Amino acid sequence: MRRTLLILVAAVLAIAGTTAAAPAAPAVAKAATVVKAEAATQQYGAHPRQSINITWNPSPAPRPAVILITGGYWYTHASWATWEKQLADQGFQVFAMKYRLNFEAAWPAQRDDVASAVKWVRDNAERYDADPDNVLLLGSSAGGQMATDAATRGTNSRGLKGIVALSPVVSPYRAWQDGNTSTDDRIRKLRDNATLLARCYPDPADNSTANRELGCWDTWRDMESKNAVSKGDAPMLLVHSDGDFVPPAHSTELEAAAKAAGVPASDVATRVVTGSTAHGQAILGTPGMFTTVVSWLKAHTA
Repeated sequence: MRRTLLILVAAVLAIAGTTAAAPAAPAVAKAATVVKAEAATQQYGAHPRQSINITWNPSPAPRPAVILITGGYWYTHASWATWEKQLADQGFQVFAMKYRLNFEAAWPAQRDDVASAVKWVRDNAERYDADPDNVLLLGSSAGGQMATDAATRGTNSRGLKGIVALSPVVSPYRAWQDGNTSTDDRIRKLRDNATLLARCYPDPADNSTANRELGCWDTWRDMESKNAVSKGDAPMLLVHSDGDFVPPAHSTELEAAAKAAGVPASDVATRVVTGSTAHGQAILGTPGMFTTVVSWLKAHTA
């Protein structure tokens, strides 16, 4: 009887041991699973504003990456509202970047931030099912100036497939001139913040290097995308409304300079939304424009 009892106890302990050990197998499987992303927001640099908000959908095949560059007079960051999700639902992995503002860092710090963000997206593309060889930019207002700068600087040295710029302040110098004659608070605000970005007033006779990397006048020239155009620039779609406080002349001047430099006519175009005062991201809400932008972006992916 005692022998039988010992056998039964041993059997129970064996069953219990088997049961206790069972969870070990799933734990190993879980550890082998690839974690796609740890958080919705990541840092691409050491400064607190050098961050990227990621909106992505897991995909068996890599999707094109669209980097959004917000506007806000270079002085603040405007929200993209629901556009991040809507673009992600159209088949893109979306990375909305922030950058150092004009009161924190003078130009060309913002250019450097775009370059760093593009590199970060490429380096981390696999984690978010994004294609590092299919990177596009979508910039709004002041962010549009940064997007056109990336498209033209160093003959598309960023390797971008294309950029869309909504109400881009392509010419901060024009913004400064317009602000001197306008009574519109938005235009005057744009003038003042372009001046803060450059850390000086535009004067061809002033090329001092105080408070900036380049001389004063050289800085103003450097902020103008049309001064860097070349035949190999990234394709550009430039969009304004006809009542935009950043007038279409900003983009038509860039388009003319690009074509004069040999950029194919099909690679640079200015679109004007008629009967509208929409500015920046709000242009995406005008009839048909979101579809137009999405179609253009898709057409310029490999």
